[in-house]
Amino acid sequence: MEDIISKLAEIEAAASHIMDDVTEQKKQLALEYEESIQKFDDTIDKEVQKKSENIRQKLEIQMKDELAKQRSETEAVLNQMETYYEEHHTQLAQQIYDKILRK
Repeated sequence: MEDIISKLAEIEAAASHIMDDVTEQKKQLALEYEESIQKFDDTIDKEVQKKSENIRQKLEIQMKDELAKQRSETEAVLNQMETYYEEHHTQLAQQIYDKILRK
């Protein structure tokens, strides 16, 4: 009878040891899972940051190009206005003078 009790105690000790090992393995797997999630999150964050930076740079270049285009167009219009004024300033002055006197 003592042999049976001793065997049962051995089996219980072995089962307890197995359960402890399983618990430790579960903890290790949970840590690995958390590390994997963190690595994935970090990778995604870096990719999003990189894409955001690329988009920002592209938009900045587009904005600079648009500003340069607008400056060029504005300068062209101002040059046209100045040329027109230089060519027609006497007529313009006469028209203004006539409008003032006719009132």
